[in-house]
Amino acid sequence: MVRLANISGLTFFVCLISCRQKSADQTITIQWKNEQAVAVAIPGTFTADIPQDSVSELITINIAEQENPVGILGSFEQKESGLLFTPMIPFTRGMRYDVRIRGRRGGGFEIPENNAGNAPSVTAIYPSADTLPENLLKIYLHFDQPMRERMSGKYVKLVKNRRDTIDGAFLDLQPELWNPERTVLTLWLDPGRIKRDLQPNKRLGAPMQGGSHYQLIVSQAWTDVRGRKLAKSFQKAFITVGKDSLSPQPSQWKLESPSATTKNALKIGFKEPLDHSLLQEVFTVHDSNGAKVAGQWQVDKAEMQCRFIPNAAWKSGNYKLLIETRLEDLAGNNLIRPFDRDITQKSKPVTTEIIELPFTVD
Repeated sequence: MVRLANISGLTFFVCLISCRQKSADQTITIQWKNEQAVAVAIPGTFTADIPQDSVSELITINIAEQENPVGILGSFEQKESGLLFTPMIPFTRGMRYDVRIRGRRGGGFEIPENNAGNAPSVTAIYPSADTLPENLLKIYLHFDQPMRERMSGKYVKLVKNRRDTIDGAFLDLQPELWNPERTVLTLWLDPGRIKRDLQPNKRLGAPMQGGSHYQLIVSQAWTDVRGRKLAKSFQKAFITVGKDSLSPQPSQWKLESPSATTKNALKIGFKEPLDHSLLQEVFTVHDSNGAKVAGQWQVDKAEMQCRFIPNAAWKSGNYKLLIETRLEDLAGNNLIRPFDRDITQKSKPVTTEIIELPFTVD
């Protein structure tokens, strides 16, 4: 409600109930999940005159105070109270954002900092075993906060026998291989130095040699996207054994079938460590009708075992474990060919993409 008033020849407007209501309706609220700002709710008062089929064209979310603002990637969803915007990567703590409508700033919000003591940490390094092949191909670093990119070359070192830093051990990839949340980084030991007869191998030799002690060191100076250093440096010590040049053999794996009417896990033993990241992606279980069985996968025993826990109790019958052949061991040997094979030797082309292992639930 707006009332026109005139006092001593001055005309002004008095904003009563409706203006107070509008102010309340214009609050942009942040939605949280696992201490990350994963979405913002934009009230309908911002977007009342925006056609639904033009929302993504006329409304953008930008980092505040940019000279040439560019909308961050994400998706809009229409709600009863307005719009819900979900960014591809959670919003960054300590940063301010603008909501721009038709190119003009319509409002803004700020993602608050974490508590002062909540510094980022390295939560895991894979492979987790302390004995690894000398031709190890990949290492995965897991953090509990989104980290600043393009820093691994400066803050990750491979040290031999506690004294010699191995220069050029890791492939210098730009951009680096992060997951969308920037909490998992994949480091490749330089394949050119691992594969025989390639020039980097001839010139520099393999990054690691069997029978040696190594330390992977992550410096405390590495900062997250908020600019906060790691709580402490992190080290993983391991020893190396000889090369692994053989592909994994699913026919030799051990399957422990669960009992019917239970939610007990199907256990799969590999007899060797396999790639931690790929183990999360390559398995499915199907029943005798070919229907996929819903459930959760868990990796344990230093990546030498997986467990499948169904959402519903098992029924008696025949089942199949389906395995994508892109699954690799720690040296990059997948299920159909070794990583470092002799290219002068002809091999039969392999078109199989899935390997099946049957099992029975009684």
